[in-house]
Amino acid sequence: MCYSRRLTFISILSLFFVLSCVNQKISISSNNDSRKYFEDLSFIRESENVSNSTNDENIVDKKNNLGIDIELDSILKIIKSEVDEEIFTDGYTIQIYLGDKREEAENTVEKLFEYDSLIKSNTIFTQPNYRVKTGTFEDRFKANFEFKKLKKAFPNAIIIPEKIKIN
Repeated sequence: MCYSRRLTFISILSLFFVLSCVNQKISISSNNDSRKYFEDLSFIRESENVSNSTNDENIVDKKNNLGIDIELDSILKIIKSEVDEEIFTDGYTIQIYLGDKREEAENTVEKLFEYDSLIKSNTIFTQPNYRVKTGTFEDRFKANFEFKKLKKAFPNAIIIPEKIKIN
């Protein structure tokens, strides 16, 4: 009894295997239903006049129909010219005040103006501190010369290495 079950099972399995290996015919239809949809959008698109000459003016006119490219180009030119003009180098500055009180920073600027009215100062707020800096020096010797003068009036003054802008 067990032998007949095995034989039946093996024959069904082999039949299934044979049927699965038979070549299946692939039906190719010339009328593909997925490509039937067509929409004409030519009335939405701008018509371009194609010419054989490659003048830059024609190309610019086609690009600048909306006016956005002209404005963007002018802004980019301004930014590029500003970036090209600013040149930075390593230098030194003298910091005469560092603290979290705005009034003391303003008093330090006034005291510096009374000390020497020709010295320019720069007040910078980097949270939570105010910094009062003066001078831009390209080398340490010039900064040290000015520092010795300011140290008498401002005992907390220090020389700080900093990137300075060259005009």
